[in-house]
Amino acid sequence: MIAAGVVVPAAGLAMSGIAHAIKTLYGVAGEINAFLDKHVDDMKNSDKPTVARTGNVLEAAKYGFGIGYTVPIAIIATGQLLLGNTLAAGATVATTLALSNPIAMTCAAVGAIYYGWDALSEAERQAILDKLSSGLAVGIEMVKSIIGFVIRKTKELLSSEQIAELKKFISDGAHEFGRTLSDITKKVSDIIGDAFTTTKVAVGGAINTASDAADSVLKSAGVAAKKTKDAAGEALHTASDAAGQAINTVIEKVKKSDPKE
Repeated sequence: MIAAGVVVPAAGLAMSGIAHAIKTLYGVAGEINAFLDKHVDDMKNSDKPTVARTGNVLEAAKYGFGIGYTVPIAIIATGQLLLGNTLAAGATVATTLALSNPIAMTCAAVGAIYYGWDALSEAERQAILDKLSSGLAVGIEMVKSIIGFVIRKTKELLSSEQIAELKKFISDGAHEFGRTLSDITKKVSDIIGDAFTTTKVAVGGAINTASDAADSVLKSAGVAAKKTKDAAGEALHTASDAAGQAINTVIEKVKKSDPKE
């Protein structure tokens, strides 16, 4: 490993493709290294413990490997690939989440590495390693070491509750690229949770549509129709809540059998 504190200029020059993709993602106009320094400081100083500890993970990785801003870019890029961003030239666009809340996007990237790296097949991991090694002009073993460090340091610095909170960041980040939390983690509990969320949204839409239709009828049908509408709405919401409680019970049982929850 390169000694701590030694920056390799050649790597910085050769990694312009992925560096540009990350700059575009976050809408960075100036130097990427200056942005990342401030970005990590902002995370570390956050009043949200999960965000602050995630910033500590990034800082520890940066100084631990001693190759400058190559490391935070490698971490963010790895997470982005897991979230569904191809980082392809000309294809990476600044996302709503990254522009409005860049810290949330970085937390999503770190969370995606923690929950998603081991969920990949060997071929999928190798494809990402090849892409990052080429784009960052560093060896595959170095990239693997950075990823392994992030996973270990996240488990070391974040509590189990904070690690669980990363899932919300992952879900929001993945949504930017048309994916879901369970696409990243491949956990049974998350698959069930995503399915329930999709169903709940559909049911909510159906309730709103039915309610709107009933409102138009109310104008001519009077009080009796309103009572019928209210009773039907209450029944639908009760059924939805009951289904939600049942699904949550299943998810909790699955979580107890999952060592990485």
